[in-house]
Amino acid sequence: MLIFLLCMQTELFVPEKILQFADYLYKNKDFSAALNEYRRYEFLADSVSQDINEKIIDCLVNLKRYDEGIDEASKINNPAKKNYLLGWLYFLKGDYDSSRSYLAEIDVPYKRDARQLIGLGYAMEYKFLSAGRYLKLPDNFPEEKKVIIGVLLSLFPGGGHFYCGRIGDGIYSFLTVGLCTILSYYYYSHNEDMKFGIAAGAGILFYAGNIYGTINGVRNYNFCQKERYLQEILRLNR
Repeated sequence: MLIFLLCMQTELFVPEKILQFADYLYKNKDFSAALNEYRRYEFLADSVSQDINEKIIDCLVNLKRYDEGIDEASKINNPAKKNYLLGWLYFLKGDYDSSRSYLAEIDVPYKRDARQLIGLGYAMEYKFLSAGRYLKLPDNFPEEKKVIIGVLLSLFPGGGHFYCGRIGDGIYSFLTVGLCTILSYYYYSHNEDMKFGIAAGAGILFYAGNIYGTINGVRNYNFCQKERYLQEILRLNR
């Protein structure tokens, strides 16, 4: 029994056995445990192949540990592959400027994938015209509303909301501001100063809210249009 236990304990530190177990965990998508075993293999093995580095990077990506993945990618010896992986990792991290700096000069065999990532990076930033230099774009380019036009239309209560297609908000703004205006006029004509002050104050507040709501409405409308177009780009370029 003692000999058996000693043999088993010895096998725990055999690099080949560790690698086999790490690969088993990796194939079963247990990326956290696989990463630990690959790290243990790195520590015990005399040398580590590039294939192991790439599996470690994949584990880190699946665990969303992109900064560690970037450090790992820096160990890749092949310059083209290293730059592509760094560009890909910075893209996943959301640092599109850094991603482009690594992807811009990449040639074959990664040129096509690099160009797609550059285009997708621009698309994620809603820079669709720049993205169009690298990607195929859907035909229905998003039409954005102008904030200044929305504000000018909102001078008539509810007009800015109608401009954004928010019919319910437009009707609500028209009714609330209109009601406060009617009440203000009524109380003013009957010399009820306190009630006039309350109604006029409420009217001013609702009127200002109507303008502020219009600004947010235009921004939300534009964001939704750009996000919808982005999703179409992603579907088209899978």
